[in-house]
Amino acid sequence: ALYRDPQNIRQMTSIYYGMVAEIDDWVGKILRHLDELGLAQNTLVIYTSDHGEELGDHGLHGKFVFYEGSTHVPLLMRLPGVIPAKTVVNAPASHLDLFGTILDYLHQPARPTEGRSLRPLIEGKENGAGRIAISEWPAAQLPGFMVTDGRWKFLFGRNATNKSLDALYDLQTDPQELTNLIGRNPDREKHRAEATRMKGLLTDWLVRVKSPLLETVKARPVFAGR
Repeated sequence: ALYRDPQNIRQMTSIYYGMVAEIDDWVGKILRHLDELGLAQNTLVIYTSDHGEELGDHGLHGKFVFYEGSTHVPLLMRLPGVIPAKTVVNAPASHLDLFGTILDYLHQPARPTEGRSLRPLIEGKENGAGRIAISEWPAAQLPGFMVTDGRWKFLFGRNATNKSLDALYDLQTDPQELTNLIGRNPDREKHRAEATRMKGLLTDWLVRVKSPLLETVKARPVFAGR
């Protein structure tokens, strides 16, 4: 009820926007200082955030549930003369991709990493097919994993007995994530194939990163949530 009260949400949002404005001011100061030092042309600047706060979306506040208000965060990059201004990448991107991206732009040898450089996407050499973004949270009563391919978004428990309500959203037709296509949906069987495909993307990633949770996630049925 606390985060469904309009007055509380207004106050919470105003405080949050105030902090955003402060960060924006400081980013401007940093960029101006790079100009003053003559370093702007050869400095890769990356602006991002670790998570959103929901701000009352779905009656929630915080980072614990994988709705877009929590997981969809800013990612801005600037490298004058190398990254064209106003370039927009629509494919899924992850913080895990930043390490490889930084090495790529700094002309350093690639190192083992769980992510992939974003440079081919930025330069239009890759269309994003096969790209996914993953989130993870060690919760017993909430979905422990989220995987999205940009359109479809799948929330899934960490093991076969996890009591979380799993979810599948079509972000193209339902960007506010109001209709869980699985979970308690009486027509969820119509979406079994898509849910199974998304679970496969998740387990493939768990294999790639050598996760100790691989077998417990594989053992969880796609319609396990209660």
